[in-house]
Amino acid sequence: MALLLQRLFDGLFNSAIYASLAISLVFIYRATGLLNFAQGEMATFSAYVGFLLLRPTEVILAGSGLIGILPGLPWPVPLAIVGAVLFGMAAGAGTERLLIRPLEGRPLLSVVNVSIGLLITINALSTELWTTSPRSFPSPFPSANGDFFAVGDARLRFESIGVWITLLVVLGLLGLFLHRSKAGLAFRAITANRESAQLVGVNVGRTLLIGWAVAAGLGALAASLVADAVLLEPNMMIRLLIYSFAAATIGGLDSPGGAVVGALIVGLTQTLVPGYVPFIGTEISLLPPLVAMLIVLLVKPTGLFGSRRVERV
Repeated sequence: MALLLQRLFDGLFNSAIYASLAISLVFIYRATGLLNFAQGEMATFSAYVGFLLLRPTEVILAGSGLIGILPGLPWPVPLAIVGAVLFGMAAGAGTERLLIRPLEGRPLLSVVNVSIGLLITINALSTELWTTSPRSFPSPFPSANGDFFAVGDARLRFESIGVWITLLVVLGLLGLFLHRSKAGLAFRAITANRESAQLVGVNVGRTLLIGWAVAAGLGALAASLVADAVLLEPNMMIRLLIYSFAAATIGGLDSPGGAVVGALIVGLTQTLVPGYVPFIGTEISLLPPLVAMLIVLLVKPTGLFGSRRVERV
């Protein structure tokens, strides 16, 4: 019983990691109708910026043999995360304005190609600037060995609780933004029908700019929160992105709440199934979440909470 409970706790922690990135994937999908394959790399780069704020004397251009020092005193962890989020939002807005908007009217495959190229470019830049050496990004929540709730012999980490509380707060704020603000109303109008929204006076360009900025900020927050558990390095988010894609697909690509439910399914199946099915070990722990995704999509192609697309004939 204690082993089952511990696996449930571990699955909840993994789910929190996947949900934090899946929400940002859902948000950018609602803005553009596409998945941003560079979302994880943009988030990682933003986390590095937060790391520099934590340690201003960190070598910036280590890969080139150059030394750069950021002047000033080390920032507290919460403020460094805020700095990473703000940088991510600025980078997301810049990406939309400089790379995505010029492709207006082009085939959707063009945007996909740009996002893949952006993934490769940012990954190479991160490796060049900071090398592949893993760095420790401290968690804003208690994360030492003794920081946990003990339930019998099982341990629930305070860090896991803190990440889940943060996710629920972010989810609530996103709900308020989408349903209680003019920008959110414009955002939903564009998601439903971009051409009709433009005809009734919605500023599509500005709204998409906000969408990209918010999605990139959410990604930066996700990377900053999980960097303590997985260690900060250029390829940190690549594996996590696969699980997060699965979570977003299971929950519905246009539902932030569905992304959280999907992350729970992915995290728990990834943790529980290998522990009780002998031929599935940790080496193929990706298999159970993918099987769960296949089953859900066969039953409901839009995901558990995805909206059915209605088109005029």
